[in-house]
Amino acid sequence: MNSKKSLIFILPAVIALLGLSVFATTFQTQEPLSQISDKSTVTGWVTLTVYDEFGNVKQKVENHNLIVDQGLDEMAEAIFGAGGVGTTLFDYLEIGTDATAPSAGQTALVASACARVQDASPDVNSAISGETHVSVISSFVGATCAGGIQEAGIFNGLAGGQMLARSTFGVVTIASGDTLNVNYTITLT
Repeated sequence: MNSKKSLIFILPAVIALLGLSVFATTFQTQEPLSQISDKSTVTGWVTLTVYDEFGNVKQKVENHNLIVDQGLDEMAEAIFGAGGVGTTLFDYLEIGTDATAPSAGQTALVASACARVQDASPDVNSAISGETHVSVISSFVGATCAGGIQEAGIFNGLAGGQMLARSTFGVVTIASGDTLNVNYTITLT
């Protein structure tokens, strides 16, 4: 009888140990979350080229930018169709004269120098699987935009709208007879 009483106490303990062993084995065969890697990024690059009245390159500047919070929010709305005033293309470029460093909370250029210019057909290149480059290119003429340019941004409207990204750089000088070409490239990987 004692052996039956012992068996009654030992049997549940053995079952519990076997259960823990199966439970532990199950979790050991799954890939730990720390080993899963998502390297998706959105980055930007701006190139400004000043041409004189004869088409000669006078100055060229290239620089990275900051994708701002508002731009990330608008991209999420475009992907998931939620919230906001509607999603529209980021196909307007604007230039300005302030060199204040970009920050994530900015929603506009600090000191706009001219009206925004639209690229009606941005160039999309997705030749590399898992990587897409979108280039928005616009020209500003010195007759209406002469001065020292130190910032550029990409927007989704002629006025107002949301800013996707902003960049600052050393002074780019546009004389009255010059043309400034701005090429803003956004890369999604």
